[in-house]
Amino acid sequence: MYNKYFTMKRSELKEAIKNEITSVLSEQSNNPDFDKKVASFAKKINNEMDYPGGVLEAMKQIKSRLERIISKVEGAKRGGAEEEPLMKMIGLSEAKSAADVDKEVKDLESKMKDKAKDFKAAEGKAKDKIKDELKDMTTKRNDLKKKVEDLKKKEDKEIADKGRDQELDA
Repeated sequence: MYNKYFTMKRSELKEAIKNEITSVLSEQSNNPDFDKKVASFAKKINNEMDYPGGVLEAMKQIKSRLERIISKVEGAKRGGAEEEPLMKMIGLSEAKSAADVDKEVKDLESKMKDKAKDFKAAEGKAKDKIKDELKDMTTKRNDLKKKVEDLKKKEDKEIADKGRDQELDA
């Protein structure tokens, strides 16, 4: 199978990836689902921070902070820093290990067991509500389990690759 990125030099690959990301993000700007997610996020932030101006003020705060972060990242990149460490620094990269996510799964399963007890005792609309919550929790649990598998594979690959491409002293 031919991969157009396989034959590129590292600098060309970085530029191609950058262009691909820019393209995807520009497509997202015209995506109503993306806009809904952003608005939902602003509403969630407003609920947590309780801005006096409501959701609109939350959006302004998000915009202001994003502009500040973007400025810092761009400045660091101009100074020669690479993007991935910068993203980790500001908390945008995945830093959880498989063990961390596995603990989340176990905690969620514990909550699900408690909900199941509530479900057995409930009746009518309350039972339907708990049933919906259990369905959501099951979906989240399955996603987390998949994430654990992926992280374990990634960690195993990193261990297997450790030391590869190093030259031996003669």
